[in-house]
Amino acid sequence: MPDQTPATEHSTDSKREYRLFSALDCDGDGQLDAKDLRAALAATGLRLEDPRLREMNAQLEALGREALSADDFAEVIRPVSVLIERALQGGLAIPDFDEFGEEMRRVYREVEQNERGAQADYIPPLAEVNPDQFGLAIVTVDGQILTIGDADTDFSIQSTCKPFNYCYALEELGDEGVHKHIGREPSGQRFNAYVLQENNNPHNPMINAGAIMCAALIKQSQPLHRRFEHVRESWARMTAGRKPRYDAYMAQEEARTGDRNRALAYMMKNEGSFPGGEDAEVRHVEAALSLYFRACSLELTAREMATAAATLANGGTCPISQDNVLSQRTVRNCLSLMYSCGMYDYSGEFAFSIGLPAKSGVGGAVLLVVPGLMGVCTWSPRLDHIGNSVRGVDFAKRLVQAYSLHLFDTLSSAGERIDPRESRIARKAKVVSEALWAASTGDLRTIKRLQSEGVDLERGDYDQRTPLHLAAAEGHADVVAALLDAGVNPTKDRWGGTPLDDAEKGEHAAVVALLKEHGARVGPAEHVADDTAPAPEPADHGDQNQVIQLLWAAASGDITGLQRMVALGVPLHAADYDGRTAMHLAAAEGQLAAVEYLLAHEHPLGCRDRWGATPLDEARREGRDEVTARLAAARAAAS
Repeated sequence: MPDQTPATEHSTDSKREYRLFSALDCDGDGQLDAKDLRAALAATGLRLEDPRLREMNAQLEALGREALSADDFAEVIRPVSVLIERALQGGLAIPDFDEFGEEMRRVYREVEQNERGAQADYIPPLAEVNPDQFGLAIVTVDGQILTIGDADTDFSIQSTCKPFNYCYALEELGDEGVHKHIGREPSGQRFNAYVLQENNNPHNPMINAGAIMCAALIKQSQPLHRRFEHVRESWARMTAGRKPRYDAYMAQEEARTGDRNRALAYMMKNEGSFPGGEDAEVRHVEAALSLYFRACSLELTAREMATAAATLANGGTCPISQDNVLSQRTVRNCLSLMYSCGMYDYSGEFAFSIGLPAKSGVGGAVLLVVPGLMGVCTWSPRLDHIGNSVRGVDFAKRLVQAYSLHLFDTLSSAGERIDPRESRIARKAKVVSEALWAASTGDLRTIKRLQSEGVDLERGDYDQRTPLHLAAAEGHADVVAALLDAGVNPTKDRWGGTPLDDAEKGEHAAVVALLKEHGARVGPAEHVADDTAPAPEPADHGDQNQVIQLLWAAASGDITGLQRMVALGVPLHAADYDGRTAMHLAAAEGQLAAVEYLLAHEHPLGCRDRWGATPLDEARREGRDEVTARLAAARAAAS
């Protein structure tokens, strides 16, 4: 692809914008369809209605055409270029959001089959809800959004208001002002038990007594209607949307059947727990109860609740609006108590098995917060005997079974579970990249460190090349000895070659002797290097891990992965430790779409690997007829 960087602009910004344009220009014709830009952003999890993309959308409308040149593209994305750059480089919270979404849809379908439990029926508004409804919403700290099922249906938030009311009180009064009246300990009792701490305060803000006390603390000097509006306005900031709808009938029924909550409030008044101590007036107690009932009777959607949870996950800043709603200290306090006290009488078991801050409500919602990553809301009205949504708990269990999200997964290997923060090609590269580069450069210290960390030093790359192959090929006898002493077995690579083949080809006598002492044998390797095309020098790139990611993407036919590498500025013909390039791997694996993308971006055809083979040689050797024909045609057109 010819350089289309605007002639009058060669700033760092314009070069970055051109890289992004080039990444998306799959056929290399210097034109990008606006719908392809929108589709690329949607695939990253960003919604086109995202307010952060408003200016970009306005620029596209003003432009009045679908085909964008490089200059058009730069102008269109400039108001939000940082966000778009991160998205196209795979730098958002969950890089492979499309893959993550497919897995979540699979889990959703499985959980949907779970029809155990019964909806709350202590008041008519809850009893009348359709129990079959099921919504799932996930919002990341970068504003990626996934919604499935009834995610945009209003429901009564009930006790899921408690952590947020606690936050609103903390923002107003600080730690000392709030915890002078509310404790920070699990109660060990039912969420509505008649029990207080030794100092006569409720145990924590996640149980009913503590939640009533939080309501008493919020804007306590103002009239009730203003206090309630403050709560609704705070919710709107947390969700980057509307103020939640208030169901007055629900609040009326909560008050009518709320004798136990009223008893808790007057027990605390009797013990001097309220602001004002024993002199607290009845009207203040009644106002606290009324505010609590109203707060429980607000209605939001799973999408909005997930956005609020994502605001907590993002340290108090709403990922959609970038509004800094809560301080980080407030969020830390809130998540700590959600973790220890958020799931009624199941809180300890939930913390142990799921390992995430959470809050449930009898309206059927379960909120999950993955700090630094995302907020999750499930809504399904059927409850278990404790009062938690059956499907919500089921989903949470399956989520942490599939992904490494438990707060303490970082302390040990997550096994087969996936870390959604890493892209698929980054995961593949991570497994072998460091060991292979260390072996090829003779970095014995790194090899020994990786061995002590339990890294599988026998695992191969896209060509089944192992650290032992690379150390032997480069003649690093000390590394070869260390690998053999560690029990690493000589295996065969893509071409049937063994480490002994590499050592003999490189004429490394000491390594040959060492391998033979350990019973190593030749393959023999079967390489083809018949192509006589001129051999250009491969591009040099300082980030070795990115080079391996590039080659994994090519081998897998992962066009999105290739686009990310272009967006990151990785030369597409950068070579690995064996001189292998992206075109070598795409050709060997028969990935025609990847070959077309690389040709459109002018990947040289004559690059040669360690054994002198070009991509055309590899396509022929592997019997990739379509790729062979395409590369031969490209060679003929270029000559």
